[in-house]
Amino acid sequence: MYLATMQIEQFKEKGYLLIENLFDEKEVELIRTEMLQVIAEDCPRRILEKNGSVRSFFAPDHSNEIFEKIVKLKRLVIPAAQLIGTDVYAHQTKINSKSAMTGDWWEWHQDYTYWKKDDGMPAADVLTAMIYLNDVNEFNGPMLLIPGSHKIGTVDEGENISGDGENGNGWFEEYKTSTFYMTALTADLKYTLKQEEIARWARQRGIESAKGPAGSVLFFHGNVFHASSNNLSPWDRYSFLVTYNSVNNQLEAVEKPRPAFIANRNFDKIIPVHDHL
Repeated sequence: MYLATMQIEQFKEKGYLLIENLFDEKEVELIRTEMLQVIAEDCPRRILEKNGSVRSFFAPDHSNEIFEKIVKLKRLVIPAAQLIGTDVYAHQTKINSKSAMTGDWWEWHQDYTYWKKDDGMPAADVLTAMIYLNDVNEFNGPMLLIPGSHKIGTVDEGENISGDGENGNGWFEEYKTSTFYMTALTADLKYTLKQEEIARWARQRGIESAKGPAGSVLFFHGNVFHASSNNLSPWDRYSFLVTYNSVNNQLEAVEKPRPAFIANRNFDKIIPVHDHL
């Protein structure tokens, strides 16, 4: 699947592009079924919320055939390569399970900040394709984005430092420090955008919510300002995210590299496969 010129221009202008119904109902149901099996595995790739529910599961494609196929689908790889301008490889994959009534927030941030500081990614020639596994509405914590904010570049925010037990949840404070990389994955993110920064750009450019039916795909730039609120609704908001990076933007050496399930260092370009699961 090739994007039209108008779609490419929209991505360049806004920093994101939502395409509805890129996956049909049967495919979405299959992915959800596989997802529930995958996130049941207790392993380092599974990240928890403050209440103990599953927040994310990294690299499901390392152990599941369906997710492995999705990463290589033409309908994802070809648009990603068009938008980035080169061949691509998968830097990171993950399931985000913003479950009904329990899914926690994601603070305002830029994804590329983490990949630059923690993984040694030289440039922001990177985007993420987020597949909606449920209908996303105004109630179940849709992603919020500031259109055009990717043009600002990378806002160099310092690392957030939180005190032990400041949220009154002792086990979670211990959990956040269980590995050197955990604070980049849980609620209370390590690198976030300050309120005054968000307010300044929101006044100029507004805020949009990326709502759409299950089967939609949101392509968004690594530097676009984005966040999402808690899911207080009775409806799940599951998604599978694939981060495609330019093959010319290979990670540089860092002192403490994160595990391969978070930051892939196999830079071979993806050869797209036929569009069926």
